[in-house]
Amino acid sequence: MFKSRTPPIRDNKGRILKNSIASLEPVRIGGIKQWVLIRGADKNNPLLLFLHGGPGSAQIGFIRKYEQELEKHFIVVNWDQRGAGKSGRKIDPSTMNLAQFVEDTHELITYLLSRFGQEQLFLTGHSWGSILGVLTAQQYPESIHAYIGISQLVNIELNEQISYAFALERAKEANHQNAIAALSKIGAPPYQNFKAMMKQRKWLLKFLPMELSSSYLLRAIPSSKEYTLKDWFFFAKNVLSSNRALWNEFMAVDLFEKVPALDVPVYLCEGYHDYQAPFELAEQYIEQLRTPLKQIFWFEHSGHSPHISESKRFSEVCLYVKNTMM
Repeated sequence: MFKSRTPPIRDNKGRILKNSIASLEPVRIGGIKQWVLIRGADKNNPLLLFLHGGPGSAQIGFIRKYEQELEKHFIVVNWDQRGAGKSGRKIDPSTMNLAQFVEDTHELITYLLSRFGQEQLFLTGHSWGSILGVLTAQQYPESIHAYIGISQLVNIELNEQISYAFALERAKEANHQNAIAALSKIGAPPYQNFKAMMKQRKWLLKFLPMELSSSYLLRAIPSSKEYTLKDWFFFAKNVLSSNRALWNEFMAVDLFEKVPALDVPVYLCEGYHDYQAPFELAEQYIEQLRTPLKQIFWFEHSGHSPHISESKRFSEVCLYVKNTMM
């Protein structure tokens, strides 16, 4: 029976790099088993911990092909968060809250720093993970070289208002009667539940040619070494359960108010065509944010997932941050 694994890192001649690490393993975090993928060409390189989006949109099953350049310069750690992917089974619903996720993140950071003998790491978060990243950097700045936000979420209420208005405007411009009718039926946010948001996203993505569709996930299923078919089943199931569990708290997020300042350098990676996490809110946030150092990088050919659609440029940004900080 097929078991999940991750292949070793090899040189140009096919030989396994002597000081490399390629490990897919469970770690006890927050009192439960949670899975991490750790890959790097040199175990002496700095750590880069990736917080995936969602809630619940784990990425261990498909992310490796997009991070090959990063693996040359970092020990790249991907983590299936509590309730997501391989870490999504038998979860106490009472633990599915933002405070617990931040503590899980800090506990994992502490574990990684101790294991690899480092004092700080680079923290990057995508979408939902960008909320965790900012909150973790706020509470535990001493453990973080710099924070790299991707498709940074800031204020979810404003986020959804802008996203809905954009989708409806584009539908009217295209005179797409089905989209106009469907969006009008959903009504402007706040949405009552995740299902309503997903209906809006369906039409939003129709009018965003630069945005990735879910097809890249479907293509990953037969080729993934890190996920079994059973893992993929739970991946889909856990996206829904995570969003249900975290919905109310997620919708109340407002970093403008909660995190007006950070004690770590902040770098944001924003797609010009992102209207799932509208880029103008991230731009406003970094302009207002009080921090030792801050910079925003624009991805001209990306929507909500620039680390995937322009993975080479994303790797270049991370290397720039590394060289700036070390």
